[in-house]
Amino acid sequence: MASIPSAETRAMVTTLFLLGFGVLAAVLAIRRTGLSVGRIKRAWLILSIGLCLGISSNLISLGLLPGEALILVDPLLMVALLCSLVALMLFPTARRRRADLIRLVMDGLVVGGSVLFMGSATIFPTLLAKQDGSLGSQVQILALPVLDLVIATAAILLIARSAAQSRTPLILVGVAFLLYSVSDMAYAVNVSVGAAGLGSWWDLGWMGGYFFLSLAALHPDTAEPVADRSAEPSAVRSTFVFFGIFLAAAATNMLAEARGELAIEAWIVWGFLLLVVVTRQIVLVMDNEYLRRSLEVRVQARTRELRAITHQREMLLSSVADGIYGVDRAGTITMVNGATVSLLGRSERSLIGANAHDLFHAPQEDGVPYPYDNCYIAEATRSGVTVTGEEDVYVRGDGRTMVVEVTASPLRADDEVRGAVVVFRDVSQRREMDRMKQEFVSVVSHELRTPLTSIRGALGLLSGGAYGALPPAATRMLAIATSGSVRLEKLVNDILEIERLDTGMLPLVIKSQAVEAACQETIVTMSGMAQSSQISLSAPDVSGWVLADKDRLVQVLINLVGNAIRFSDPGDAVRICAQPRGDVVEISVADTGRGIPAEKLDSVFDRFSQVDSTDARERGGTGLGLAICRGLVERMGGRIWVESELGVGSTFRLELPAGAQPEATTTEPALANDAQPQAT
Repeated sequence: MASIPSAETRAMVTTLFLLGFGVLAAVLAIRRTGLSVGRIKRAWLILSIGLCLGISSNLISLGLLPGEALILVDPLLMVALLCSLVALMLFPTARRRRADLIRLVMDGLVVGGSVLFMGSATIFPTLLAKQDGSLGSQVQILALPVLDLVIATAAILLIARSAAQSRTPLILVGVAFLLYSVSDMAYAVNVSVGAAGLGSWWDLGWMGGYFFLSLAALHPDTAEPVADRSAEPSAVRSTFVFFGIFLAAAATNMLAEARGELAIEAWIVWGFLLLVVVTRQIVLVMDNEYLRRSLEVRVQARTRELRAITHQREMLLSSVADGIYGVDRAGTITMVNGATVSLLGRSERSLIGANAHDLFHAPQEDGVPYPYDNCYIAEATRSGVTVTGEEDVYVRGDGRTMVVEVTASPLRADDEVRGAVVVFRDVSQRREMDRMKQEFVSVVSHELRTPLTSIRGALGLLSGGAYGALPPAATRMLAIATSGSVRLEKLVNDILEIERLDTGMLPLVIKSQAVEAACQETIVTMSGMAQSSQISLSAPDVSGWVLADKDRLVQVLINLVGNAIRFSDPGDAVRICAQPRGDVVEISVADTGRGIPAEKLDSVFDRFSQVDSTDARERGGTGLGLAICRGLVERMGGRIWVESELGVGSTFRLELPAGAQPEATTTEPALANDAQPQAT
C-alpha cells in the first residue's frame, strides 16, 4: 500500500503547482494587456500586477527569498487581492438605465450581505475562537477573509452584469475569483484550527482559479462593448443568481439559529440584509410601474401616429381619381379606394375578399373567361413583373362594360412578392373621342380628295395650254398653285395612311421578299429626285430575304431615302445597305447631311415632327413620313431607329424578320421529258 506523502511534501508540491499556474496566468494576462484596448486593457494590466504580487508571495513561502521577507507574505497577498478587486470593478459591462443601476446596487448589497452573513455565521467564529478578543487581533485575522468575501461578491456581480458580447471572458474571470476566495477562506479556517495550511483538496480552488484566468486571457474578445440595448444582460438571470445566494444565507440563518450559534453581529447583518431585499423589491415595483405607464404613453402616441398616417393614406387614396385596389398572391382583393367603388359601381363590401379576375374582368367575345395565368395580376403576383399601359375591359355592377388602362405592380416584402397593387382608369371616353377623331379625319380627308382631284385636273389643263398660252406671271402663279396642290394631296394621303394604320385597316401581304429587289426599285423611283438635287444614290451592299409586304417595304425605303435627299447638300451621298443578322435582316439608309440633334432622336418618329420649324418651308414634307415608316415596320414585325451626329450625317436602321429564300424550280423541258410515257 502506497504511503501518504507528509504534510511538508504536500505543501511543497502545492506551492510549486501554484507557482507554475500563477506564472502561466500572469504571462497570459500580460499578453492579453497588449491585445486589449480601453478599460479592458487597464483591467488586465492591474490584474497582471496582482498576479505578479501573488507569485512573489509564493516565492517567499518557498524560501527562495531571504527569511526576513516572510513578514511580507500577508501584505503582498493583501495588495494582490486589492488589485484583483480593482480589476474586477474596471471590467466594462453593459450600459444600463438609471433604474437598472439602482437595482444592480441593491443586488450587490444583497449578494454582499448574504456572503458576509454566511461568513459571520460559519467562518468568522472559527477564525476568532483562539484570539485574545482585542480589536487589533480580530482585524488582523479577518482582513484577508473579509477581502476575499468582497472579491467573491464583486465576482458574482461581474458574472451577472456581463454583456452578451463579452460574457464568456467575464464569466471565466468571475468564476476564477470565486474559486480563489473559497480556497483562501478554507486555508484560513484550516490554519485557525491547527490543520495544515497547504496540501489539502481545497488547494484545487487556487489552481482552478489560475486555470480559468488563463482561459479568460486566451479568449479572443478584446473590444470595448458597444452601447447596444439588445446586448444588456438578462434581469431574470441576475435575479435568480442573487436570490439563490440570499436563500443560501437564509438556510444558513436557520441552521445557525437552530444550534444557537448566531452572534449579535450576525443578527445585525441579517437585519440589514432583509432591509435591502425589501427595498430592492420596492424599487422594482416602482420601476415596473414607471415602465408600464411610459409604455402606455408610447403605445398611445404610436397609435395616434398610426391613425394619422392611416387617415392621411385614406385621404390620399380617396382623392385619387384613378381606381386603386390591392390583391394578395391568390388575386383576392384586400383593399380598394373610393374611385374603385365609384368606377365599378360595386360596394366596398362586395369587393373586399372577392377574386378580382373572376368578379369584374370581362370575358372573351364568345363568353369564355380569359385564363388567369395570362392576366396581368398573375404576372405581378407570381413573377414580380410590373405591367404598365395594359388595356382591359371591366364589367360594372350594373352589367355595363368600360375600357380601362391598367398598371399592375408587385408588392414586395423581404424580397418576396406578397401581392400586387393595380391602378386603373376609365378610358372609354378617350377611346370614343379617338374613334370620333379618326372618323372625322377620315371623312375630311376623303372629302378633300374630291375637290383636290378637280383642282389638279384644272391646273393640269391650264399648264398644258388647253386654253391658250398664259403670260409669264400667270405661269409662275400656276406653278405655285400646282406645287401647293401636290403637297396638299400628299398630306391628305399621309393622313389617310396614318388613320388606316391606327385602325388596323391597312391590308398587308406578308411573305418572303428579296431585299435587293426592294432596294433596286427604291433607287429607280428616287433617282430623278437624287439627280435633280445632285445627290449620289447607291446600294452597294444589299443581301438577304425578309418577311414583309413588298410594296410597303418599298414605301418605307422611299420615305427614308426622300428624307435623306431633302436634308443633304449637293455633292453628298445616300447609301442603302442590308445584311442578315441572325433571325433578322438589318436595312440601313445613311446620308452625309447635317445630322439630327441628340435631344430630337426620340421624337423624329412622332407625327408632324420636324427637326427645325423651318424645315417644312425650306425642305418640304408633312412631318408624317417617319411616323408612317414606324407604323409600317412595326406592323410587319420589325423595329426602326435612327443614329445621328451633327455635321456628320444620319443613319436610319430597321430590322425585319428574316425570310426563307424560295427553292429554285426545275426547268420546264425537264418536266416535259419526265412526263412523256416510254415507248413500248
